[in-house]
Parts: sequence; structure tokens; C-alpha cells
Amino acid sequence: MDRTIKLGTKRIERRQIVLELLSLTPILKGLIVLALAGLTFPITGVYLFRLNLLPLRFMLMHGAILGGAMALALQINPFWTTIAVNLLLVLFMAKTSRSMKIDAGQISTFFMVISISLAFIFIYKFNVPAKDTLTLLWGNLFTLSWTEVTGIGAFAAALAGFQYYFRSQLRALFFDREIAFTSGVNENHLYYAVIFLVAITVALAMKLIGALLLDALLLLPPIIASFRARSLRGMIIGSAIYGGIFAIGGFLLSIAIDIPASSSIAALASIAFIIIYLIRNK
Repeated sequence: MDRTIKLGTKRIERRQIVLELLSLTPILKGLIVLALAGLTFPITGVYLFRLNLLPLRFMLMHGAILGGAMALALQINPFWTTIAVNLLLVLFMAKTSRSMKIDAGQISTFFMVISISLAFIFIYKFNVPAKDTLTLLWGNLFTLSWTEVTGIGAFAAALAGFQYYFRSQLRALFFDREIAFTSGVNENHLYYAVIFLVAITVALAMKLIGALLLDALLLLPPIIASFRARSLRGMIIGSAIYGGIFAIGGFLLSIAIDIPASSSIAALASIAFIIIYLIRNK
């Protein structure tokens, strides 16, 4: 009886601590942006799978490190610099891939190598502390300003709106680009829009949970959703649901047991993947 009372008291105290922490502005901002990211960012993970562009995210991770190194060297805000660098990288990659008729995944390896080499040149020449640049590898969720929170919210809304408005054209693009073109879809412009959205998503996700755990938010939700999805629409909706659960649940878990939010999200997503995979096999 005493043991039960003690456990109940501990749960109440822990709940009170969580509520008190959520009232703090940095933690509240972290919860807001993670909820928005979890519900929308996995959409671009579906794009990566359907267009066979998984190597692209490695190039974008290195591009974000280059943007961070440049920003620290020039003493400007790295938030917007990483986005700008990633947009330029995907633009050059897409142009080069089209003009040289090389697979986008292959050419992204070249840009991945050159971007990380340029990043270390900036670090060396401008005496940028490497540890400051490499913080992008594990994210920095609780340092967001309200301007950055607003920017992430606007992008999340734009991403959801893009998917809804162009859902038919995207379905044709993912099925076959040539068939999409003959069907009247401007597949070239749509393709560029998709990879630009992926570039921005990777830069923002690295800011939130870091490069090392990026796939927990970007790729695991679409993979889990694909176990049951019968259509592209089902995969998009399932990815958004799982992404939201992992982001919000992982964040609250991290607050409750005092571990990094990025690690908590990744652990929750991994456990869910194993459980759903085993149930599916049975």
C-alpha cells in the first residue's frame, strides 16, 4: 500500500515538473516547432523514396555544415545561411544532372565532397571553432528565436499546402516522369520544387534534432507508413501521423526522464519500427 502511494506521488510530482518546464519559453518553442516538423517534414521523406533520391540528404547534411561554417566565419545567423547554401547546392546538382545526363544520386556525391571540403577551408582560414560548426550534427532545439519559430511554422504550412494542391501532379511525377510530361504536367518545374522543399527540410531538421538523428524524423515515419499504405495518399497521411507522434511523444518523454529530445525521438521511432515490423511479419 505504501509502495503504491509513493509511486503515485512520484508520478504526480513528475507531471508537475513537466508542466512547469513546458511553461518555460525555450521549451515551449521547442515543442511547437517539433510538433509542426513532425506533422509535415516526413512528407519530404516520401518524396525522397518515390524519386529515389536518398543519397541527396547526405549532400544536404554536408551543405548545412558548410553554411554553418560560413555563417560563423562571417558572424551572421547560420539559420538562414544553411538554407541558402542547401538551395544553391540542389540547384547546381539538378542543373548538372540534367545537362550531363548523370543520375542525381551520383552527382550529389560530388557536391557532398566539395561542400565538406569548403566547410573545413572556412573553419581553417577564419579560425572558426570546429565544435561550434559541428553542433549541427546534434542540433540545438532550445536556442530558436520567435522569428525562427515563425519561419519554421510558415514553411510547414507551405509544405502541407504544396502537397495538397499538387497531389495529382505529384502522383504522376512519382509514377513516371515521362508519362507525367506527356500528361501535361510540367515535371521539370515540379521536380525542382520538390528538391528545393527537401533541401529546406533537411536544413531545418538539422537545426532541430541534428544531422546524426535526422532520419528518425525524415525517413522512419514514411518507412513505417509504407507497411500498411495502399496508395501515395495513405503513405503521406500515415507519415504525418507517425511523425507527429514521434516528435511530440519523444519531446515529452525527453522532458520527463531528462534525456536529449533528438535521442528520445530517435529511440521512440526505432522502437515503433521494430514493434510494427514484427506485427506485420506475424
